[in-house]
Order: sequence, then C-alpha cells, then structure tokens
Amino acid sequence: MINLNIAQQRLINQNIVGNLFERPDEVVRWLGAIQAQDYLGALWAIGLRMKKALETDIEQAIRDKTIVRTWLLRGTLHFAPAEDVRWMIKFLAPRIIQGRRSYMKRLNLYDDIFDHSKEVLTCILQGGEQLTRKAIYHALELENISTADQRGLQILWQLALEGLICFGPREGKQQTFVLMDEWIPKTKSMKRNEAMSKLARRYFISHGPATVHDFAWWSGLKIADARKALEMTESQFAQKEVYGQTYWFSNSSQITNENFYKPF
Repeated sequence: MINLNIAQQRLINQNIVGNLFERPDEVVRWLGAIQAQDYLGALWAIGLRMKKALETDIEQAIRDKTIVRTWLLRGTLHFAPAEDVRWMIKFLAPRIIQGRRSYMKRLNLYDDIFDHSKEVLTCILQGGEQLTRKAIYHALELENISTADQRGLQILWQLALEGLICFGPREGKQQTFVLMDEWIPKTKSMKRNEAMSKLARRYFISHGPATVHDFAWWSGLKIADARKALEMTESQFAQKEVYGQTYWFSNSSQITNENFYKPF
C-alpha cells in the first residue's frame, strides 16, 4: 500500500511539527487564517505552533489588535492578521452575503433592518466601546429590532461581513464586539487579482501539498476562481501528479519523488 506522505508534509508546512513561531500574529499570518468557531480550540491551535505560549499570551495579541476574530472564509469564524482582515472581507464576503439572502428572507431580515441595525451599533459602540452580544441584543430590541429566532446572530453576522464590526477581547467568558474602523487601522485597498493571488500563495505555502479543490474548500471560492488564483501564482510552486490529482506545494518544501511516495 502506498502512503503519499502528504499528511506528514502538511504537518511540517502547517508548523504543527518542525519550526515553531514566537508570536501569535506570526502563526496566523503564516497560515492566512485559522478556524475559530471554537474559541478555546482556536487559541490552542495557535499556541501549539508557538515555541512557548499561554492562553493569556494569545488573548493579549487580540487586545494588542495584531490578530482579529471575525466571520471570513466560507462565512465561518476565523482569526486573521489585522492587516489582512479588510481585503479578505472585501474579496470574500459578497459571495457569502449573496448566498445568505434566501435564509435572511425567511427570517424577515431585509436591507432596511440591516441599515437600522447598523445605525444602532454604530451609535452604541462608537468611542471604543466593547459590548457583549447580550448588550447589543438589548440595544436592538429597544429600537424594535427583534433578535429572536436567530435574528440577532444573523444581524451581527451580516454587519461583520459588511466590515462594520468584529470581535474584541473577552469580557470574562463573554465575547465582545467592537467597531472595526476604531479597532484596527484602515489599510490600502487591494484589487481582486492581487487579493486572489495573495490568498493562493498563503494557502499553498502553508497548507501544501494541496489540490485546487482543497484550496477552493478552504477559501470558499468557486472552483473557477480558485483555479484562476492558482494560475496567477503557480510559477512559485512545485507540483506532483498522484492518481490523477495534481498536488501543489512550495518549492522550499523539499518534496522529492522518493519521499512523496512512502510505503506504510
């Protein structure tokens, strides 16, 4: 039986084994983004890639605003480098928002409600305020915006995808929300092709060997867009054909014909 040794190389490239980082932002920048649906699990995922880390060290990086937690890839919660959050949202969010429209209609959530909610959150969070979900829901209810039946969560999700809010530091065990424009500085705008190629480079360097379908799933891009992004960067990567699948990886990964295939 043939072992493609892909898993072993991914462990190395994802820095689960091998070279480890000094700071949380270095980890997140290397990987592009780290899944963060499970908050404590995400802290652990960052910490295991560091030479030495405590939970408080990673939470300090959140307070220092070097890493940011918000809804990004595939519309799920991720940690991302603060300097990358805006271009990722601009590039990835429109497709996510479009895919949510039918569900929003079933919850009777329309543009006018999102606009009103945006006004409310801008008002209560301005000046550096950090409020929990419960406090935000209370403020919305006072403005006759129902948060029942998942509506509150969907409002927060929508406004995060629009780049109005993101998560701040924890208050006890509760997550807080902040205004993104107040929390992290504005960054230079990035054109679509530049964003696509940057996302592809980050992924294949840190997650390879991987296929274009792996990249499409991770990023949430349509397969056609994932292929286009890879085409713009493929000269920077090596490739191997395995059972009809093409795997791409960094030229520095030192993968050879001898170690790409390895018997169990």
